[in-house]
Amino acid sequence: MTGDNLPPADREEWASLYVAFAILRKESEQALAAWGITVPQVTVLGLLAEAAQPLSVGTLAELMLLESPSVTNRVDRMCESGLVERLKDPHDRRKALVKLTNKGRQVHDKVRASAAAVSDELFGVLSDKKREALKLLLQEFTRRNIRRFP
Repeated sequence: MTGDNLPPADREEWASLYVAFAILRKESEQALAAWGITVPQVTVLGLLAEAAQPLSVGTLAELMLLESPSVTNRVDRMCESGLVERLKDPHDRRKALVKLTNKGRQVHDKVRASAAAVSDELFGVLSDKKREALKLLLQEFTRRNIRRFP
């Protein structure tokens, strides 16, 4: 399918955004295959790398707009591969916190460079002005709609 013969539904905002996301995800998955890591796992690594302290699974789920069981399963697999570790929450013995390991930080740093290259390649088809406009539009869309998800 070429850009010239897109189905009519793909001209709607939601459909165009969905297709754009699918393109970005497929390219990202291919780039991450070398590290044996998935896009959602990279998201967890990124959130933990940016956090000033370990995060609970519930907090990770909230930030990712996912249900806790999905994130728990993801964290379990990441613990098995040595990317993250669970710690006991000193304030609530019923909860566990998730922390990035040294291996996880190294993988995050390498993957981040790869992600930047994928982003530059994909978004490089747009002028700098259009890229900035797209970023601002998506940020506004997110700010105005994120409240829909408690």
